[in-house]
Amino acid sequence: MRWLPCSVAIVLVLVFSGCDGGLDPTALPPEAIISGRLLVRGGKETYPPPDSLRDLRVVAFRTIPRDSSVIAAVLSGQAYFTQTPVIDSTHYTITIPFGENTPEPLRLEYIAVAQLYGPNLFGDWRVVGVYATDTLWTPRALTVSRGERRTDIDITIDFRNPPPQPFR
Repeated sequence: MRWLPCSVAIVLVLVFSGCDGGLDPTALPPEAIISGRLLVRGGKETYPPPDSLRDLRVVAFRTIPRDSSVIAAVLSGQAYFTQTPVIDSTHYTITIPFGENTPEPLRLEYIAVAQLYGPNLFGDWRVVGVYATDTLWTPRALTVSRGERRTDIDITIDFRNPPPQPFR
């Protein structure tokens, strides 16, 4: 029975030496997550032919893109996008990392579904859906903070009557 106090002491040392704040309930994850449903007006039968639907992504911009700097916004960290295409999906998720240059809270002015319709990765994109306040495609801004998870950011897609293009 002399080994019992020694064993308990060893276990306690191992347990307490491994706790360096990893279980801190106030520590926030280094990112925010936004997700929601993708609703297609008219259903799957309104999808364009496969050769003009090469990719479909959800993109969240810090500011509304007004020119062809959309790719520059993505590359500079001013926009966040789904890591995989959402062509055959009814849901999407975007993880937004909070680095040292990310303001908090972070305001996203424009969240849209973009379709790659041609072979030019840098120019053949069009918006086919917007996170909007109304049926007139008025963009709705969203503010998120580190550690926040929003699952209610639903977007309607309309391939036949897409919203106004902000960068044309």
